[in-house]
Amino acid sequence: MSRCRVSLAALLCIVGFAASGVRADDKAEVEKELKKFHGAWTVESVEAGGSKLPADLFKGMIVTFEGDKYSVKVGDMQVQAATMELDPSKSPKTFDSTVTDGTGTGTVILSIYEISGDTMKACFDPEGKKRPTEFKTTVGSQTTLAVYKRMKK
Repeated sequence: MSRCRVSLAALLCIVGFAASGVRADDKAEVEKELKKFHGAWTVESVEAGGSKLPADLFKGMIVTFEGDKYSVKVGDMQVQAATMELDPSKSPKTFDSTVTDGTGTGTVILSIYEISGDTMKACFDPEGKKRPTEFKTTVGSQTTLAVYKRMKK
């Protein structure tokens, strides 16, 4: 598997959530946000380190969210699985994904996200060193920006 696919899989880890240790009203907000992720998503575009990556690198890749977990598959092969902790009160909204299986197991990925209808943007540091503050990448950075589209049922 190419390095680009591995990096994308790490990026996708940002989509699982755990709501422990939050106030009741915060927990309700987290549950509401989790429902926005629910389902299967395809990769529309990826930019890493300031460069757009070829779309065919991610052809057939599907990210599926269920509750506070997500998985990344290419065909029948699971590339990665993770859980997430999300904070929708921040601007931009944030989540931390802990990779539980596959590429990057044990890594905590620091991310920001935005969901608008059937489009999701996620920007993250796949190495978990620094959370992005805006939805962009720059030359020489580790930051990755991915855009996903919800699959129709």
